[in-house]
Amino acid sequence: MKKPLVFTSIAVLFLAACSNSDNSTQGDESDSDQPLSIVTSIFPLQDWASKIGGEYVEVTNLVPVGADAHTYEPTPQEMISVADADAFIYNGAGIEAFADSVVSAVENEGVTILEASDGVDLIADSHDHDHDHGHSHAEEDHDHSHDEEEHDHDHSHDEEEHTHDHGTADLETASVQIDGLNDHYHTGDSVQLTAQEDEESGHDHWHWYTLSPDEDPSDSDAWEVVPDNGTNSYTGTAEVDGQQIQARLFGDDHDVIAQSEPVTISIDDHDDHAHHGHSHGDYDPHVWLDPVLSVELAEQIKDMLVELKPEQEAYFEENFQELTAQFDELDQRFQQLAEDATIDTFIVSHAGYGYWEARYGINQIGIAGISPTNEPSQAQLVNTIEQAEQLGLEHVLFEPNITPSVAQTVQQHLGAEALTIHPLEALTEEDVEAGADYFSLMNENIDTLRTVLAAE
Repeated sequence: MKKPLVFTSIAVLFLAACSNSDNSTQGDESDSDQPLSIVTSIFPLQDWASKIGGEYVEVTNLVPVGADAHTYEPTPQEMISVADADAFIYNGAGIEAFADSVVSAVENEGVTILEASDGVDLIADSHDHDHDHGHSHAEEDHDHSHDEEEHDHDHSHDEEEHTHDHGTADLETASVQIDGLNDHYHTGDSVQLTAQEDEESGHDHWHWYTLSPDEDPSDSDAWEVVPDNGTNSYTGTAEVDGQQIQARLFGDDHDVIAQSEPVTISIDDHDDHAHHGHSHGDYDPHVWLDPVLSVELAEQIKDMLVELKPEQEAYFEENFQELTAQFDELDQRFQQLAEDATIDTFIVSHAGYGYWEARYGINQIGIAGISPTNEPSQAQLVNTIEQAEQLGLEHVLFEPNITPSVAQTVQQHLGAEALTIHPLEALTEEDVEAGADYFSLMNENIDTLRTVLAAE
């Protein structure tokens, strides 16, 4: 994505133009008489900062009502509003694709920057769908009996592989399909692909080939064989944007009898935002959904406010303690839900609820990955439907701001009832009109889960 760089450049120009006029007026007013101007990236941070800061803060959220923090990109004017603020608070861990652009634009403008998730014990990114209650999609996709038995042919083909017939231009390439994601990777992410024949040939001698982006796909010598791989499963690392990968099936005479269309690996590092905080590919960023860990995030906000306005330390501390009590009540409600539940699994449009699984044993089946844009492969989709059918799940949970078509497909196939679960990253217009806050929305989520998990 190139837009964050553009936003940063535009914002820097605006900041330079506005700097002198802003500085000339700020010195005329006492800092202690003015509320702190705070900009946050997601709604929970806005809500907590407002509750802790009370009358001594004015908090606005950068991601507008109805938007998706995973994909939102701020305007130049919004970047300037952050530079005019006393502090910018963002979650980190990769949830905000725009975070690096904002930080780069304002870090030399006297703005206090807080990455709220920094130092918090985050859980691993669970977008591989690996659950204790069933097989992971990765295991299902890659289990083709190659783990328990050796191939009959000699795997000394590492030297022979380069002697296979590469002249495949006239071969019917559609006879092999590749399942697995080929886009929305970050550098260093694991790439897992599976090749499937349209019609079984009885052969199982597979090889995978890669092609650098600057090479000609029609040049058979430019394709490099992946060593130590004779199965229909490929595991690699996303390192080069535009790399092509192809699967080929060989017969007993070492001629290619079937091959796939090449898939192109697309890497989007969001202007290399991972250098601030945690990499999105390593951790689940939805930490605010855990009431226990949310105390740690809120405490960091309290500490920042004390640093900026130390004369109000007692006030901020009292408000933080009241907030902590509400987190404790929420945690107790989740514990009671887990005890009362007769079903331990729910299916949801995207896998953003791993913290409930880690904390309370309430298992999620995410149709999409850790981000709603991480759509599943066909094989993963089939596996998700089969798993839901085996568990007898009667509900599919959708988020209010996003309705992925693939999740609707699953719901319709299962004949399941659609219910709403709130990720809390951003409010809806209805939330604003109802005066919703973090705790009211989380309690609504618990009520929904009580229905889905048969905890009535």
